[in-house]
Amino acid sequence: MKVLWICHFSNPEVRAHLNLKVSIVELLIRKYLKKHKSWKDFAKWISNGIKEFEKFNDIELHVVSPHYGIKKRINSFELNGIFYHFFKPDDDSIIKKIRKSISKNIESDYEGNRKVISSLIESINPDVIHMYGAENPYYSISALDIDLSKYPLMVSLQTLMSDSVFLKNYPIDNRSYNFRSSIEQKIIKRIDYIGSSVQKYRQVIWSSFNPKAIFFKTYLAVEEKVDIINMDKKYDFVFFAANISKAVDYAIEAFALAKRKHDNITLHVIGDYDDSLMAEIKQQLERIGILEGIDFTGKLPTYNDVINEIRKARFALIPLKVDMISGTVRESMANGLPVITTITPLTPELNSRRDSVLLSEKGDFQTMADNMCRLIEDDMLVETLKENGYLTVREMYDNNHAMKVWKNYYELIVKSK
Repeated sequence: MKVLWICHFSNPEVRAHLNLKVSIVELLIRKYLKKHKSWKDFAKWISNGIKEFEKFNDIELHVVSPHYGIKKRINSFELNGIFYHFFKPDDDSIIKKIRKSISKNIESDYEGNRKVISSLIESINPDVIHMYGAENPYYSISALDIDLSKYPLMVSLQTLMSDSVFLKNYPIDNRSYNFRSSIEQKIIKRIDYIGSSVQKYRQVIWSSFNPKAIFFKTYLAVEEKVDIINMDKKYDFVFFAANISKAVDYAIEAFALAKRKHDNITLHVIGDYDDSLMAEIKQQLERIGILEGIDFTGKLPTYNDVINEIRKARFALIPLKVDMISGTVRESMANGLPVITTITPLTPELNSRRDSVLLSEKGDFQTMADNMCRLIEDDMLVETLKENGYLTVREMYDNNHAMKVWKNYYELIVKSK
């Protein structure tokens, strides 16, 4: 069976085959702005899933993804039995980036990206197409071009922007939200198959967009390898995210309250941010009177860099606003960091078999701060959460099983053609 994934990801293995370069003009501009260019890992669940599909001899997997920095329009290669097709995105030029920045234009039909993806689909001629996420128009808009009578399409939900809670809790401007959620809705309205384990997403989609959608209970390949390594601790707490705008304000508010009781505690913040966000953070710190105790590391190049950095902390402070259960929660548990997070539709499941994380309501900074103090003061609680955390994350997430489930659903879809 021939399967085609449409997604967006990067890891060191594929970058080694892409011969990535930045134009001289962009290098000069970055040098002037003092902004160094480095390639980053992201969407680890895609890389995890690919590793599992390398083991399946009866699946020919083709992975289609945009990637900045490649020279040719399309760069295809085979690695460990997987066929990769990376394409240069429409906006991968310094002129287009500057023009977009000046005009602030969010809307785009991504005509070039769509043509490349459509041509790859036609040349590969897959039995089934699987798209990861409908919320990223730069690749997901291609779903509107697929002939569904010829190529069955399944979309696995990474999030659901059209859920009313998303806009309330995610740092996104209205114009960008309206554009991205409108594309997401157009996709959901026309497809037959959706993968998600979140019951709320099913209810929203069935009641508002596509009452005939067939849902498969699926999980992304988000298993974190349990790796408890004893390291010297430099920080008390760590907050980390791909972009810290997700919930760093919540972490800072709770940290400020805990600091009133334990003045010497420290917080390590890891993840990307821009100048405007840092200006807001500084205003927040001035408002609540924090002058010291927080370090900002910024975005680190590789997944392993992030993991090595979070191990320098004793505990993980990971408030959630939109995510059901974030990768950062799982990564912390897998690496022996007791976790403080917030209540979502899924986080209470982490405590269903044993107490594995400390929970509080979103926006309840005092309870979150109290939980921070409990960890500082109670060594027995710390050891309990360490042990329970890595037991729970090992039991709940299994990449091999998750990808075998995907494989079974692909077969069902093909048989129903």
